[in-house]
Amino acid sequence: MPSNKVPPVIDFSDYLSGDQKKMEHCAAQIREACLTQGFFQIVNHDIPLSLQEEMFKKSKQFFDLPMEEKMKLDKSLVNRPLKRRGNGPDKTQNTYNRGYEVMHGQMIEANTRPDLKEGYYVSRDLPMDHPQVKAEKFAHGPNVWPESLGEPFRETCMDYLNRIVKLTEEVMGAMAMSLGYDKNYFDEFCTDPMCFYKLLHYPPQPPDAHALQRGIGAHRDFGVITLLLQGDVPGLEVWDDQAKDWYPAPPVKGAYVVNMGNLFEQWTNDKYVSNVHRVINRSGQERFSIPFNYNGNPDFVVRCIESCRQRADEEKYAPVSVEDYVVQKYKDVYARAGVYKKETFAPPAKAASAMAV
Repeated sequence: MPSNKVPPVIDFSDYLSGDQKKMEHCAAQIREACLTQGFFQIVNHDIPLSLQEEMFKKSKQFFDLPMEEKMKLDKSLVNRPLKRRGNGPDKTQNTYNRGYEVMHGQMIEANTRPDLKEGYYVSRDLPMDHPQVKAEKFAHGPNVWPESLGEPFRETCMDYLNRIVKLTEEVMGAMAMSLGYDKNYFDEFCTDPMCFYKLLHYPPQPPDAHALQRGIGAHRDFGVITLLLQGDVPGLEVWDDQAKDWYPAPPVKGAYVVNMGNLFEQWTNDKYVSNVHRVINRSGQERFSIPFNYNGNPDFVVRCIESCRQRADEEKYAPVSVEDYVVQKYKDVYARAGVYKKETFAPPAKAASAMAV
Protein backbone atom coordinates (compact mmCIF):
# COMPACT_ATOMS: atom_id res chain seq x y z
CA MET A 1 0.00 0.00 0.00
CA PRO A 2 1.23 3.58 -0.59
CA SER A 3 3.05 5.23 2.29
CA ASN A 4 1.50 8.32 3.85
CA LYS A 5 4.52 9.25 5.94
CA VAL A 6 6.53 12.44 5.76
CA PRO A 7 9.50 13.44 7.93
CA PRO A 8 8.26 15.69 10.76
CA VAL A 9 9.34 19.33 10.73
CA ILE A 10 10.70 20.38 14.13
CA ASP A 11 11.16 23.96 15.34
CA PHE A 12 14.78 23.94 16.50
CA SER A 13 14.52 27.41 18.02
CA ASP A 14 12.96 25.68 21.04
CA TYR A 15 16.26 23.94 21.72
CA LEU A 16 18.34 27.05 20.96
CA SER A 17 16.22 29.17 23.32
CA GLY A 18 17.98 27.78 26.41
CA ASP A 19 14.60 27.44 28.11
CA GLN A 20 14.63 23.99 29.75
CA LYS A 21 10.98 23.18 29.03
CA LYS A 22 11.26 24.24 25.39
CA MET A 23 14.50 22.27 25.01
CA GLU A 24 12.84 19.18 26.46
CA HIS A 25 9.87 19.63 24.12
CA CYS A 26 12.21 19.74 21.12
CA ALA A 27 14.15 16.72 22.38
CA ALA A 28 10.92 14.74 22.83
CA GLN A 29 9.94 15.39 19.20
CA ILE A 30 13.40 14.32 18.06
CA ARG A 31 13.17 11.15 20.14
CA GLU A 32 9.85 10.18 18.56
CA ALA A 33 11.23 10.75 15.05
CA CYS A 34 14.40 8.75 15.81
CA LEU A 35 12.47 5.82 17.27
CA THR A 36 10.18 5.59 14.25
CA GLN A 37 11.43 7.09 10.98
CA GLY A 38 15.05 7.99 11.64
CA PHE A 39 14.38 11.19 9.66
CA PHE A 40 13.17 14.67 10.58
CA GLN A 41 13.64 18.24 9.37
CA ILE A 42 14.69 21.21 11.50
CA VAL A 43 13.72 24.82 10.87
CA ASN A 44 14.51 28.05 12.74
CA HIS A 45 18.13 27.09 13.31
CA ASP A 46 20.99 29.61 13.28
CA ILE A 47 22.40 29.26 9.73
CA PRO A 48 21.26 32.22 7.60
CA LEU A 49 19.22 31.53 4.49
CA SER A 50 21.50 33.99 2.65
CA LEU A 51 24.51 31.75 3.32
CA GLN A 52 22.63 28.64 2.20
CA GLU A 53 21.68 30.35 -1.05
CA GLU A 54 25.24 31.54 -1.59
CA MET A 55 26.48 27.97 -1.10
CA PHE A 56 24.21 26.75 -3.89
CA LYS A 57 25.56 29.50 -6.16
CA LYS A 58 29.10 28.42 -5.35
CA SER A 59 28.17 24.78 -5.96
CA LYS A 60 26.84 25.55 -9.42
CA GLN A 61 29.98 27.57 -10.18
CA PHE A 62 32.12 24.61 -9.25
CA PHE A 63 30.24 22.01 -11.28
CA ASP A 64 30.12 24.36 -14.29
CA LEU A 65 33.93 24.35 -14.40
CA PRO A 66 35.57 22.53 -17.32
CA MET A 67 36.10 18.86 -16.57
CA GLU A 68 39.87 19.23 -16.91
CA GLU A 69 39.87 21.77 -14.07
CA LYS A 70 37.70 19.62 -11.82
CA MET A 71 39.90 16.62 -12.52
CA LYS A 72 42.89 18.49 -11.11
CA LEU A 73 41.12 18.01 -7.77
CA ASP A 74 40.14 14.38 -8.35
CA LYS A 75 40.00 12.47 -5.08
CA SER A 76 42.11 9.68 -6.53
CA LEU A 77 44.92 12.16 -7.30
CA VAL A 78 44.77 14.44 -4.27
CA ASN A 79 47.05 12.32 -2.18
CA ARG A 80 50.41 11.78 -0.61
CA PRO A 81 52.87 8.99 -1.39
CA LEU A 82 52.92 5.83 0.62
CA LYS A 83 56.37 4.25 0.57
CA ARG A 84 56.66 0.55 -0.05
CA ARG A 85 59.39 -1.45 1.57
CA GLY A 86 61.84 -2.96 -0.85
CA ASN A 87 62.24 -1.93 -4.47
CA GLY A 88 58.59 -1.65 -5.51
CA PRO A 89 57.17 1.66 -6.78
CA ASP A 90 55.65 4.19 -4.42
CA LYS A 91 51.91 3.85 -3.98
CA THR A 92 49.73 6.94 -3.67
CA GLN A 93 46.59 7.16 -1.61
CA ASN A 94 43.95 9.77 -0.91
CA THR A 95 43.89 9.76 2.86
CA TYR A 96 42.35 13.22 3.22
CA ASN A 97 38.95 12.49 1.63
CA ARG A 98 38.94 15.87 -0.12
CA GLY A 99 38.32 17.13 -3.62
CA TYR A 100 36.31 16.13 -6.65
CA GLU A 101 34.41 12.88 -6.96
CA VAL A 102 33.71 11.95 -10.56
CA MET A 103 30.31 11.15 -12.00
CA HIS A 104 29.54 7.45 -11.41
CA GLY A 105 32.32 7.31 -8.77
CA GLN A 106 30.15 5.52 -6.21
CA MET A 107 27.75 2.62 -6.31
CA ILE A 108 25.94 2.97 -3.01
CA GLU A 109 23.32 0.32 -3.77
CA ALA A 110 24.81 -3.03 -4.73
CA ASN A 111 23.84 -4.56 -8.08
CA THR A 112 22.59 -1.30 -9.59
CA ARG A 113 24.23 1.21 -11.93
CA PRO A 114 26.93 3.57 -10.55
CA ASP A 115 25.35 6.67 -9.03
CA LEU A 116 24.31 9.48 -11.37
CA LYS A 117 25.98 12.31 -9.48
CA GLU A 118 29.27 14.14 -9.00
CA GLY A 119 30.59 15.71 -5.83
CA TYR A 120 33.14 17.96 -4.18
CA TYR A 121 34.29 17.32 -0.58
CA VAL A 122 35.19 19.99 1.99
CA SER A 123 36.20 19.46 5.62
CA ARG A 124 38.18 21.04 8.43
CA ASP A 125 41.23 22.65 6.81
CA LEU A 126 44.00 21.17 8.93
CA PRO A 127 47.71 22.02 8.59
CA MET A 128 50.26 19.25 8.12
CA ASP A 129 51.56 19.72 11.67
CA HIS A 130 48.13 19.21 13.24
CA PRO A 131 48.30 16.23 15.66
CA GLN A 132 45.55 14.30 13.85
CA VAL A 133 47.23 14.83 10.48
CA LYS A 134 50.62 13.78 11.85
CA ALA A 135 48.93 10.69 13.29
CA GLU A 136 47.57 9.99 9.77
CA LYS A 137 43.96 9.86 10.87
CA PHE A 138 41.61 9.09 8.01
CA ALA A 139 39.94 12.15 6.43
CA HIS A 140 42.15 14.64 8.25
CA GLY A 141 44.28 17.12 6.32
CA PRO A 142 44.10 20.15 4.05
CA ASN A 143 41.32 21.02 1.64
CA VAL A 144 41.94 21.45 -2.07
CA TRP A 145 40.43 24.38 -3.93
CA PRO A 146 39.66 25.25 -7.56
CA GLU A 147 42.13 27.98 -8.48
CA SER A 148 39.84 29.81 -10.90
CA LEU A 149 37.12 30.42 -8.27
CA GLY A 150 39.58 32.15 -5.97
CA GLU A 151 39.36 33.29 -2.38
CA PRO A 152 35.60 34.11 -2.32
CA PHE A 153 34.83 30.45 -3.01
CA ARG A 154 37.13 29.25 -0.24
CA GLU A 155 35.87 31.82 2.28
CA THR A 156 32.22 30.97 1.70
CA CYS A 157 32.87 27.24 1.88
CA MET A 158 34.78 27.54 5.15
CA ASP A 159 32.24 29.91 6.69
CA TYR A 160 29.56 27.33 5.91
CA LEU A 161 31.66 24.48 7.29
CA ASN A 162 32.19 26.26 10.61
CA ARG A 163 28.50 27.03 10.94
CA ILE A 164 27.26 23.55 10.00
CA VAL A 165 29.70 21.95 12.48
CA LYS A 166 28.29 24.20 15.22
CA LEU A 167 24.69 23.43 14.27
CA THR A 168 25.34 19.68 14.14
CA GLU A 169 26.89 19.75 17.58
CA GLU A 170 23.82 21.61 18.83
CA VAL A 171 21.68 18.85 17.31
CA MET A 172 23.87 16.30 19.10
CA GLY A 173 23.06 18.17 22.33
CA ALA A 174 19.35 17.78 21.60
CA MET A 175 19.96 14.11 20.78
CA ALA A 176 21.62 13.67 24.17
CA MET A 177 18.58 15.13 25.88
CA SER A 178 16.33 12.87 23.83
CA LEU A 179 18.19 9.90 25.32
CA GLY A 180 17.74 11.14 28.88
CA TYR A 181 21.09 12.90 29.38
CA ASP A 182 22.42 16.43 29.81
CA LYS A 183 23.00 18.33 26.56
CA ASN A 184 26.78 18.01 27.08
CA TYR A 185 26.72 14.21 27.08
CA PHE A 186 28.38 13.93 23.64
CA ASP A 187 31.07 16.56 24.20
CA GLU A 188 33.97 14.09 24.20
CA PHE A 189 32.70 12.50 21.00
CA CYS A 190 32.48 15.96 19.39
CA THR A 191 36.13 16.87 20.08
CA ASP A 192 38.21 17.27 16.88
CA PRO A 193 35.55 15.59 14.74
CA MET A 194 35.87 13.63 11.52
CA CYS A 195 33.32 15.44 9.37
CA PHE A 196 32.81 16.78 5.87
CA TYR A 197 30.19 18.10 3.53
CA LYS A 198 29.74 17.31 -0.12
CA LEU A 199 28.55 19.66 -2.79
CA LEU A 200 26.49 17.29 -4.93
CA HIS A 201 25.21 17.72 -8.46
CA TYR A 202 22.58 15.39 -9.91
CA PRO A 203 21.84 15.78 -13.61
CA PRO A 204 18.24 15.03 -14.56
CA GLN A 205 17.40 11.34 -14.82
CA PRO A 206 17.19 10.65 -18.58
CA PRO A 207 13.73 9.52 -19.76
CA ASP A 208 15.27 6.33 -21.10
CA ALA A 209 17.41 5.68 -18.00
CA HIS A 210 18.00 2.08 -17.02
CA ALA A 211 15.58 0.77 -14.39
CA LEU A 212 18.50 0.37 -11.98
CA GLN A 213 19.89 3.90 -12.45
CA ARG A 214 19.78 6.08 -9.33
CA GLY A 215 21.11 9.47 -8.33
CA ILE A 216 22.18 7.77 -5.11
CA GLY A 217 21.12 4.18 -4.68
CA ALA A 218 19.14 2.91 -1.72
CA HIS A 219 21.33 2.94 1.39
CA ARG A 220 21.59 3.72 5.05
CA ASP A 221 24.21 6.30 6.02
CA PHE A 222 27.02 4.42 7.71
CA GLY A 223 28.28 7.11 10.08
CA VAL A 224 26.67 8.87 13.03
CA ILE A 225 24.50 11.76 11.84
CA THR A 226 23.79 13.66 8.61
CA LEU A 227 22.38 17.16 8.10
CA LEU A 228 21.24 17.66 4.51
CA LEU A 229 20.53 20.97 2.81
CA GLN A 230 18.31 20.03 -0.13
CA GLY A 231 17.79 23.08 -2.28
CA ASP A 232 14.43 23.38 -4.03
CA VAL A 233 14.47 20.36 -6.37
CA PRO A 234 12.91 17.16 -4.97
CA GLY A 235 14.38 13.69 -5.28
CA LEU A 236 15.04 12.37 -1.76
CA GLU A 237 12.92 9.34 -0.86
CA VAL A 238 12.75 7.40 2.43
CA TRP A 239 11.73 3.77 2.83
CA ASP A 240 8.58 2.91 4.80
CA ASP A 241 9.12 -0.67 5.88
CA GLN A 242 5.53 -1.11 7.06
CA ALA A 243 3.99 0.05 3.79
CA LYS A 244 6.85 -1.42 1.72
CA ASP A 245 6.94 1.81 -0.22
CA TRP A 246 9.02 4.96 -0.66
CA TYR A 247 7.83 8.32 0.62
CA PRO A 248 9.29 11.73 -0.29
CA ALA A 249 11.19 14.07 2.00
CA PRO A 250 10.04 17.26 0.26
CA PRO A 251 12.33 20.29 0.32
CA VAL A 252 11.40 22.86 2.97
CA LYS A 253 12.99 26.26 2.39
CA GLY A 254 15.96 26.74 4.69
CA ALA A 255 15.41 23.45 6.51
CA TYR A 256 17.89 20.67 7.22
CA VAL A 257 16.92 17.04 6.82
CA VAL A 258 18.45 15.16 9.76
CA ASN A 259 18.96 11.40 9.77
CA MET A 260 20.81 8.86 11.85
CA GLY A 261 23.54 6.64 10.45
CA ASN A 262 24.29 2.98 11.17
CA LEU A 263 26.90 3.82 13.78
CA PHE A 264 24.39 5.88 15.76
CA GLU A 265 21.86 3.06 15.51
CA GLN A 266 24.53 0.69 16.84
CA TRP A 267 25.41 3.18 19.60
CA THR A 268 21.77 3.15 20.77
CA ASN A 269 21.52 -0.65 20.66
CA ASP A 270 19.18 -0.38 17.63
CA LYS A 271 16.74 1.91 19.47
CA TYR A 272 17.18 4.84 17.09
CA VAL A 273 16.56 4.04 13.44
CA SER A 274 19.06 4.35 10.60
CA ASN A 275 16.63 4.25 7.72
CA VAL A 276 17.04 3.40 4.04
CA HIS A 277 16.83 6.29 1.58
CA ARG A 278 17.78 7.14 -1.99
CA VAL A 279 17.75 9.99 -4.51
CA ILE A 280 16.25 9.80 -7.99
CA ASN A 281 16.09 13.12 -9.82
CA ARG A 282 12.93 12.86 -11.92
CA SER A 283 12.40 16.63 -11.96
CA GLY A 284 13.87 17.31 -15.39
CA GLN A 285 16.14 19.92 -13.74
CA GLU A 286 19.61 19.86 -12.25
CA ARG A 287 19.51 19.03 -8.55
CA PHE A 288 22.03 20.42 -6.09
CA SER A 289 22.27 19.35 -2.45
CA ILE A 290 24.76 19.63 0.40
CA PRO A 291 24.84 16.71 2.85
CA PHE A 292 27.03 17.13 5.93
CA ASN A 293 28.29 13.90 7.49
CA TYR A 294 29.42 14.13 11.10
CA ASN A 295 31.18 11.12 12.62
CA GLY A 296 32.93 12.58 15.65
CA ASN A 297 36.41 12.05 17.02
CA PRO A 298 38.14 9.23 15.11
CA ASP A 299 39.59 7.76 18.32
CA PHE A 300 36.29 7.79 20.18
CA VAL A 301 35.12 4.27 21.03
CA VAL A 302 31.41 3.75 20.44
CA ARG A 303 29.83 1.39 22.97
CA CYS A 304 26.20 0.94 23.93
CA ILE A 305 24.62 3.99 25.59
CA GLU A 306 23.50 2.89 29.05
CA SER A 307 19.99 4.34 28.73
CA CYS A 308 19.49 2.05 25.72
CA ARG A 309 19.84 -1.20 27.68
CA GLN A 310 18.93 -2.47 31.12
CA ARG A 311 21.76 -4.98 31.56
CA ALA A 312 25.25 -5.23 30.12
CA ASP A 313 24.44 -8.55 28.47
CA GLU A 314 21.75 -6.81 26.38
CA GLU A 315 24.39 -4.96 24.36
CA LYS A 316 24.18 -6.15 20.74
CA TYR A 317 27.51 -4.85 19.44
CA ALA A 318 31.13 -4.91 20.47
CA PRO A 319 32.80 -1.51 21.06
CA VAL A 320 34.41 -0.01 17.94
CA SER A 321 36.37 3.16 17.24
CA VAL A 322 34.86 5.72 14.89
CA GLU A 323 37.82 5.51 12.50
CA ASP A 324 37.85 1.73 12.22
CA TYR A 325 34.13 1.62 11.52
CA VAL A 326 34.03 4.44 8.97
CA VAL A 327 37.12 3.37 7.01
CA GLN A 328 35.72 -0.11 6.40
CA LYS A 329 32.44 1.32 5.09
CA TYR A 330 34.29 3.65 2.72
CA LYS A 331 36.17 0.74 1.25
CA ASP A 332 32.93 -1.06 0.55
CA VAL A 333 30.92 1.63 -1.24
CA TYR A 334 33.70 3.06 -3.42
CA ALA A 335 35.24 -0.22 -4.49
CA ARG A 336 31.80 -1.43 -5.57
CA ALA A 337 31.72 1.16 -8.37
CA GLY A 338 35.19 0.15 -9.54
CA VAL A 339 36.40 3.73 -9.92
CA TYR A 340 38.30 4.16 -6.66
CA LYS A 341 40.22 1.23 -5.17
CA LYS A 342 39.57 -0.04 -1.67
CA GLU A 343 43.11 0.94 -0.70
CA THR A 344 42.24 4.57 -1.45
CA PHE A 345 40.55 4.81 1.93
CA ALA A 346 42.96 2.82 4.10
CA PRO A 347 44.82 4.84 6.74
CA PRO A 348 48.46 4.89 5.61
CA ALA A 349 50.00 3.21 8.66
CA LYS A 350 47.62 0.28 8.42
CA ALA A 351 47.91 0.06 4.66
CA ALA A 352 51.70 0.15 4.83
CA SER A 353 51.72 -2.77 7.22
CA ALA A 354 49.39 -4.75 4.96
CA MET A 355 51.50 -4.11 1.86
CA ALA A 356 54.96 -4.66 3.35
CA VAL A 357 57.12 -6.91 1.18
